[in-house]
Amino acid sequence: MDWKQNYEYGIPVPELIKRYKELYTGAVYDVLDHMGYPNQALANGLKPVRQDMTLAGPAFTIKGIPDIKGDEDLRTRRIHLFNDMRSIGCPLIDTRDCSMDTQAAHYGEMNAVLGKASGVVGAVVDGGCRDTGFLVRDNFPVFCQYQTPVEAYMRWSYYDWQMPIALRGALTSVVPVHPGDFLFGDLDGVVVIPRKLVVEVLEKTEALVQVENQARAEFASGADPVEIYKKYGKL
Repeated sequence: MDWKQNYEYGIPVPELIKRYKELYTGAVYDVLDHMGYPNQALANGLKPVRQDMTLAGPAFTIKGIPDIKGDEDLRTRRIHLFNDMRSIGCPLIDTRDCSMDTQAAHYGEMNAVLGKASGVVGAVVDGGCRDTGFLVRDNFPVFCQYQTPVEAYMRWSYYDWQMPIALRGALTSVVPVHPGDFLFGDLDGVVVIPRKLVVEVLEKTEALVQVENQARAEFASGADPVEIYKKYGKL
């Protein structure tokens, strides 16, 4: 499969990441909602391991499954996984569908070390993580459902990657995520921007934030709030 085709947006990925990280998830969600995509927010429990962490980037999707037998073939496949990440050649978000498992840590320091060497700039894990102190120390952004010391071996393992996955949603049971969809996260949570909309959503959100900033300055100046609302409409 030529995965690289999923990571072409018309704007270089590093520039997309920089511009998205100057925004905030609430504004991005409002734009998606207005465009007819209200179900792009991930579950409310998916939060950064440190409050000030943010992430933005294209999804490299991973599906994991319970593995009570400790299947060595599944376990060793991760070598190929990180090689496939590296081959794409742009910053990525390690995005993990953990099959609703709630027992183990599905991400940790070694995943981050391997990931960073393969182009990963953050992780969204619909499950658990551990080694949190190392992740915080290294300022590596990880969003997860919970933290636990329990390791995944004999409990959970990689199944496949670069396939459509399903992460728990805020308004729907799951949100589909495809390779190359764009993830943006801050303290409020994570939104998924479909690949075909990445640039359009960015530009519309930048315009929205500019209007909000203008209105905010006028509110702060003591101007009549009724007139400001009339001027700018719904904010």
